[in-house]
Amino acid sequence: MYPILWTIGPLHFYSYGLCLAVALGLSIYLFAGDAGKNISPKVGLTHAQGFQKAFDLGTWVIVCSILGARIFYVAENRAEFENGHWIDSVKIWQGGLVFYGGLFGAIGAAFAWFRIEKWPLAFSFDLVAPYILLGHAIGRIGCFLNGCCYGIVDQTHGLVFPGAPDALPHLPTQLWELTGDLVLFAVLIWVRRWTLTYPWLSLSLYGATYGLLRYTVEFWRRDWNKQYLFIFNSASQAVSGVIVIFSLAVILLIAFDRRKPRKS
Repeated sequence: MYPILWTIGPLHFYSYGLCLAVALGLSIYLFAGDAGKNISPKVGLTHAQGFQKAFDLGTWVIVCSILGARIFYVAENRAEFENGHWIDSVKIWQGGLVFYGGLFGAIGAAFAWFRIEKWPLAFSFDLVAPYILLGHAIGRIGCFLNGCCYGIVDQTHGLVFPGAPDALPHLPTQLWELTGDLVLFAVLIWVRRWTLTYPWLSLSLYGATYGLLRYTVEFWRRDWNKQYLFIFNSASQAVSGVIVIFSLAVILLIAFDRRKPRKS
C-alpha cells in the first residue's frame, strides 16, 4: 500500500486525497458534458453555459459531500475521537470518510441547487446517477492504497494492510466494491438511453443495485459478533437495506404507472 505517494519537505501528498480529487473532478466533468448537451436546451442555456453551471454545482457538491462523509464517519466511530482526540476529526487527509454520508451531503446540495436554478429535478439526478458509481470506484482505489476499508481476517485470501490494528491478512473488500462499481457504471450507461425516458428510473436503478452490492460486501467487512441495531453488521449495511427497499418501491411504481391505460 502507498498511503503517502511522495513528500516534499514538510508536505505529504496522500494517495487517498489524490483519488478523491480525481473521483470528484472526473465525475463532475462528465456530468457537465451531459448537462451542456441534454439539460441546457430544457432551461434556455447554451451548451457552454450549461457546462459551466454544472461546475458551479460541483463546488457545492464537493464541500457538502466531504463534510457529510466526515460527519457520518465521526458519528459511527466516535470512540476513536474521545479522550481529547476530537481535533483528529478534521484530519480528512488521513482517511475516514463514509460514502453514504458523502452521498447524502452531495444529494442535499444538488437538490437545493437544482431547485434554485430551476433545472429539471428528476432528469438531472437520473443523468448523474452513473457518475456516482464511477467516482466511488476511483475512491475505492484510494481506500486500497491508504490501507483502510478492508474486510475481516482471512488467512487464505487476505492481504496485510498497514492501517489495520494487527498484522493479520484482511480481505481486500475495497477491490470487490471497485469491481462492482465499475460493472454497475457500465450497465447504467448502457441502459440509460431507455431509462432516461422514465423520471427517477436511472437513480432508482442505481440505488437498488449499488445498495444490494454494498449490503452484501458488508458481511465480509464486519465481524459477525459486532452488530448494529441487532440485525445489521454496520450502519452502512442498515442504510443499504433501506435504500434497496425504497429504490425497488420506486421502480415498481414506475412500472405500474407505465402499465396504466392512458386516457384518450
